[in-house]
Amino acid sequence: MNKIASRILLVGTLVLLAAGIRILNAGSASDHASNLTFEPERPLGLKDKNPSTPFLRFGPDGRLYAIWTEADDRPPPQANLAHHDESSMKRAPSPMRIAVLSSSSDGGKSWSPLKQVNKTTEAIQGDENGPKVTFSKDNKAFVVWSIPGEKGDITRANIRFAIEDGKGGFTPARTLNEIKDTARFPIIETTPDNTVLVAWIDRRVDIPVPRALYLMRVSTTGQELTKSYKVGEGLCECCRLGISFADGGKTVYIVDRQVNDEQIRNHVLRKSTDGGSTFSPPVEIADDGWQVPTCPHSGPSIGRDARDYLHTAWFTLGRSPSEAGLYYTVSKDRGRTFGAKQLIDANTAAEILHVTMAVANDGKVYFAWDNLDDSSKSQIFVRTLAADGKTWSPVQQVSYAKANANRPVLALSDHRLQVAWTETDGEQSRVVLKSAVLGK
Repeated sequence: MNKIASRILLVGTLVLLAAGIRILNAGSASDHASNLTFEPERPLGLKDKNPSTPFLRFGPDGRLYAIWTEADDRPPPQANLAHHDESSMKRAPSPMRIAVLSSSSDGGKSWSPLKQVNKTTEAIQGDENGPKVTFSKDNKAFVVWSIPGEKGDITRANIRFAIEDGKGGFTPARTLNEIKDTARFPIIETTPDNTVLVAWIDRRVDIPVPRALYLMRVSTTGQELTKSYKVGEGLCECCRLGISFADGGKTVYIVDRQVNDEQIRNHVLRKSTDGGSTFSPPVEIADDGWQVPTCPHSGPSIGRDARDYLHTAWFTLGRSPSEAGLYYTVSKDRGRTFGAKQLIDANTAAEILHVTMAVANDGKVYFAWDNLDDSSKSQIFVRTLAADGKTWSPVQQVSYAKANANRPVLALSDHRLQVAWTETDGEQSRVVLKSAVLGK
């Protein structure tokens, strides 16, 4: 499980320039929307199990669901203890972790008993590579996660998949990637036609192109409707993906971070008009010009509103310190072009930031991210953009962690915005949830 030290310091000698000043977006004070009012924070999981890496989603039954990882007390498999590789990208296996799922019917005030998802002892990965859940229309849960490869190599990983079994637990997990030790950073979504789409970053072919984008479609009974198949290439090694649907699932949008031969890492949108079978050439979302030799572990976020606008948010260090920060843009023509990017928040140091986004049907956008506060601790901040695309709320701090808070996730319903994150203090971690009632 990565601690705050894993927040990659790409340029340790950068001077704190204008980028170090938190910048509100364009517009005078009179243009600002009001802050959200959050209820007191609530911890999730067992304190002595070091909860980490939450993911939130509202289910078809209206309940809020959270999945996260906790320490696994069971003995680790001998195969995972036997191998240790000292290279920077091939580290020793993560501590053994379990994935647990819980739900709340009262906005996060109380939670159901935890359900353990994985029955096998394994090193479930965290950060942007943590477990994710989606639901069929009848509220059955489907979960994906990533584990290191057979020799403990986290870059040679495998995608694991389990389904709620209707008996209070989950089916035994199975590996989705047919070629072993090639897949990581999975994302899972239920399509409008009630099948399950899984996407991941694949490295079954390393040369001559960087990582590839693979998809697989699964039925709600767990049957593989397709084998995994390639729909794109040139992906950055370790940045999460984002998926959105339109036209009843006929149109599929996927966002990812690309890397070219010059090690410039911009984000692109991929569009399919045949339900994900094929995709048109990727459209660049913004030309940030960020040239960096290693993957930043900070992927894009995408959302669609009832007007058929596509909203995206991402992090970049740009071409210079003055450009470093979190950005947002929107496409109003179904992904053919994107508007000028707008600054969500400026970087306050040469740190990697992580942003997520939730989009309401009316086009209002909610953002959450981590950044350094005035005492150089990583904390969680939120901000909203009105449906007019112009009116921003002020930047609002919502975490006050003793040490560091990072990698927030959001879930949005008609009445509530939920934000959760991981706090780390030395070897200890915990998951924290905050809830804001909307429309007040």
